[in-house]
Amino acid sequence: MDHADVRPAQPPARFAVFGHANLEVNARIGDFPLAYSPDQSLPDPIAIGVSGTAYNVGTALWRLGNQVDLCVTIGDDPVAAFVTASLPTDDRLRIIPAPVPEQPVTVVLTGQPTQRMVLTDHRAARSYRHRPATADPIMQRSDVVVLPVGPVNTGLAEHLADRAAPRAFTVACDVHAISALTGPHEPFCAAADILFMSDERLPLPAGNWLSEVMRRWPIQLAVLGRGASGATLAIRGRRELHHVPAAPAGEITSTLGAGDALCAAFLDGHVHGLLPKQALERATMFAAAKLAAVGGAAGFLTADQLNARLSKPGSA
Repeated sequence: MDHADVRPAQPPARFAVFGHANLEVNARIGDFPLAYSPDQSLPDPIAIGVSGTAYNVGTALWRLGNQVDLCVTIGDDPVAAFVTASLPTDDRLRIIPAPVPEQPVTVVLTGQPTQRMVLTDHRAARSYRHRPATADPIMQRSDVVVLPVGPVNTGLAEHLADRAAPRAFTVACDVHAISALTGPHEPFCAAADILFMSDERLPLPAGNWLSEVMRRWPIQLAVLGRGASGATLAIRGRRELHHVPAAPAGEITSTLGAGDALCAAFLDGHVHGLLPKQALERATMFAAAKLAAVGGAAGFLTADQLNARLSKPGSA
């Protein structure tokens, strides 16, 4: 990669990220399908930590040197006590609890490194909605507001997408494995200046899909994560698409959280002045480094570590 992909040192940007923080339990099972047995001894340790799309994106942005207001669900039960004790403490990362009776819990079963089954119990947080009186001032003092959503938790921040205009900040949304133009993700697509997606369930070839997305909604930048195939970028006002191959990853432990890493690093590069394709190239390197770690919020590089990798000969 060109040295221009190393973002210049600038004052930290301010991000606001809304969503879930979950207790996360990771178990490596060997392979899918999992054969039934009443008792099994696993080859690797079970890893326990904190994750969730919003938590992953927020902590990745913080690791990259930004100021982050991370508004995530925090429960009032024994599970929440572990989550609260595990949260980072730093002046640049402000955790703003979204109070729920029970902490959401995620169990991740990993087979081969690229195979995983994520089982999430949102518990009482399923019906939670971020309070506008709290969220509005947080959004208004931000450079970028991030609303990451999944197929079962769109309601968590849908009203924030509706309140996002008019605004002085950039809105970024991640709709993950989108499979249709219509559905509960539509308010987020309509509100987004920058939209992130996965190609896992697309009904059309990637290029055709991105053309449809850009035609339907007033999105400025659309990023399609394509796993081992890299990522593809569409830019408002330009006919051509930009494809960036996946960066070398070395040994892959788990792909969990790689899409969140791509989202966070792209936003970090974009808000600090990189051209969109440069930001995406840099983001693929950040995501590739994350593949060596277990846990959705584990293995994020700092900005200095990422810049050092990008500056090495042969990093392209």
